[in-house]
Amino acid sequence: MDEFPAQPLEAALTRSKMNNFTDHRRLTTMRLLLLPLLASVATAAPEIINDVALRAKFQNTLGKLAEAGEHPTAQSFADSIDELPATSTLPADAKLATSAPEHPADSVHLISSVYKCGRCDHWHLAGVATAWALTHDGLMVTNQHVLAKARGQVMGVCDRHGNVHPILEVIAADEASDVALFRVEATDLVPLQLGPPAGIGAEVEVISHPHGRFFMHTFGRVSRYSETPQREDRPSVVRMSITADYAKGSSGGPVLDSENRVVGMVCNTQSIYYESNNGQPKGPLQMVVKNCVPADAIRTLLGGG
Repeated sequence: MDEFPAQPLEAALTRSKMNNFTDHRRLTTMRLLLLPLLASVATAAPEIINDVALRAKFQNTLGKLAEAGEHPTAQSFADSIDELPATSTLPADAKLATSAPEHPADSVHLISSVYKCGRCDHWHLAGVATAWALTHDGLMVTNQHVLAKARGQVMGVCDRHGNVHPILEVIAADEASDVALFRVEATDLVPLQLGPPAGIGAEVEVISHPHGRFFMHTFGRVSRYSETPQREDRPSVVRMSITADYAKGSSGGPVLDSENRVVGMVCNTQSIYYESNNGQPKGPLQMVVKNCVPADAIRTLLGGG
């Protein structure tokens, strides 16, 4: 029987060992390069929101501002909101964001006011809704109905770190589109960027405060655009419906696209009951439709047409 030549066989084995050594070294190098990244992912803890502590900080700070008596009251904003223009030209020095923030929750705030119940000497926080920063120097956006229903003394906003800013003025408000522009006493806000219209099926995220669950992120898609019927006292408006969840307290919350740009704002919900024919709840709840203000309506309020 013929034998294989020893020299070619040994050379082949040597090459195989060298290839194995090279592959092992490459794998080791890749592991070393990935270790810092994997470690950062493993140690990055999710942010934990303490609703009770944040609410108390907001309430106490607004209470102190109310005691000082140097700021407009929430009631004064509600009383004068019907007299405000439905559009506004931004100040010449106002700069809208040209890029989206990495952490959009930094741009979202609680909005509320304080009042005294008459049965004790403590300040109490009224219902909390949602607002978001439009410029770094204090311009913010929420729903018109949030300000129209405001009651009590000083009204302000609070970010997720507990920083509180009193509202100085409401600049413009449109009841039909349910959008309002106001200014707070601040110079270091993190503004959100207005994005293009979101198409049907586009992924969206809502950051809001449903029933005291502060800074909740919910996710879904754009399900449709619809036009509300025109009435004698109110023109027809366009609404954007989404599948991301929200509830009371979410009013004014930004609806964000996959690039963290504002494509809408939470407005209202409509519950559909199986046996209801007159708008009154009856029978099993089948569906909750979530209606939002599209970003174009916000641009219109800002004088963008």
